[in-house]
Amino acid sequence: MKRIIMQSVSSLLAIWACLTVLPAHAAIVNGGFEAGFAGWTRADQIGSDGTFTLQSGVLSPVNGVTVPSPPGGSNAAMTDPQGPGSHVLYQDFMQTSAVGVAILSFDLFVNNQAGTFTLQDDLDFATPRLNQQARVDILMGGADPFSLLLGDVLFNAYQTAAGDPAVSGYFHYDIEITALLNANLNTMLRLRFAEVDNVDFFQFGVDNVNITVREVSDVPEPASWLLLAAGILVLRLSRIRRH
Repeated sequence: MKRIIMQSVSSLLAIWACLTVLPAHAAIVNGGFEAGFAGWTRADQIGSDGTFTLQSGVLSPVNGVTVPSPPGGSNAAMTDPQGPGSHVLYQDFMQTSAVGVAILSFDLFVNNQAGTFTLQDDLDFATPRLNQQARVDILMGGADPFSLLLGDVLFNAYQTAAGDPAVSGYFHYDIEITALLNANLNTMLRLRFAEVDNVDFFQFGVDNVNITVREVSDVPEPASWLLLAAGILVLRLSRIRRH
């Protein structure tokens, strides 16, 4: 009997292993920019110089500054202005069912040629105030792409700060957003990458963007596991009795 129970447990663990490697659901399309900017929207404040551009190789796309090669595939998205501006890259997405685990991931490259970051409570470059920063946010869908209003910004995933290294990356980020998605089911949300510079040139690179979601339905409840274990045990016992 002990051997039968141990075999049943082994079978149960094997089934669990198969279930836990089920493909997870991805909410972001073309996160590696291998299809250009398909699925993404670029927005630039009026009067800005430059925009997000595809970058490949080891040179920035406009100024030819030496940068790291894209960490995934052939392309990354990068700002590379020749003058001051404010630039946004965003994609809208929606989660329709309850989430067990949700991870926002991305790679960032930062090359702030001003040497230091100066943060304002807006993304406006056309101001006498120094504004040299980059950030990643999740907004309400339909929000102004440049908004920093509390009612629009649901979650700040990344932001440069005074004292941060002026050059870094590509650096990988994994950020849990499970509670955020569960609180906004069936609601259009907006993932935004933003960069503003009015002090000196700023290269801001983005690659490997994804939101990986494992829905609650992908993982059986404990009661289901007990029923499954009991079923396996009964089947094994019935086979032994037949023999």
